[in-house]
Amino acid sequence: MKKIIVLTLAIVLLLSANSFACVGRTLIIGSLNSSNDKLLTQLMAVIVTERTGTTVEVKYYDNHAQLFEAIKKKEVNILPENTGRALKLMGMKAGEDADSVYSVVKKGYKDMFQLIMLKPFGASVVNPDDKLFVDVPTVDSSVLVNFPVLPRVLNKLAGIAADKKYPKLLASVEAGDEASKVAKDFLKKKRMI
Repeated sequence: MKKIIVLTLAIVLLLSANSFACVGRTLIIGSLNSSNDKLLTQLMAVIVTERTGTTVEVKYYDNHAQLFEAIKKKEVNILPENTGRALKLMGMKAGEDADSVYSVVKKGYKDMFQLIMLKPFGASVVNPDDKLFVDVPTVDSSVLVNFPVLPRVLNKLAGIAADKKYPKLLASVEAGDEASKVAKDFLKKKRMI
């Protein structure tokens, strides 16, 4: 009987420790200063904060080179990446379709930079005529040790750019509405937080 109680207690402690693995820690999301990147960044920040209790800081950068330098220095843990920008950074050419581009970039980022690309937000709205590129939440692999639930939480945003309300959200941000408020209101309406 004593062994069962000890085993049960150990399981409960293990499960509770895993579910609160992100609480009390800070993540830094780096983003370009464009409306689309701001919106995607705030969607990530809000869902991570609301679902895990993790403190999230957001830092904006003027260009991709500055953002990527911050990633190399481990000053940024997460970013919304675009597969078109990623191809350019790696000096590679586009594939035949969005899936093949995503696969090549995902493998390249993992091998070259230890960055893990999660499930895509969806087709890039930056250039809607070019269906080859998608926006993707991208995480520094070293962060996953301390934030094991992060991929599961961020993957809840998969396909969000394809939501019929996304263009309206983006238009609100472009019109000057606070991206964090737009993101939070949207996620509440979708019952994601």
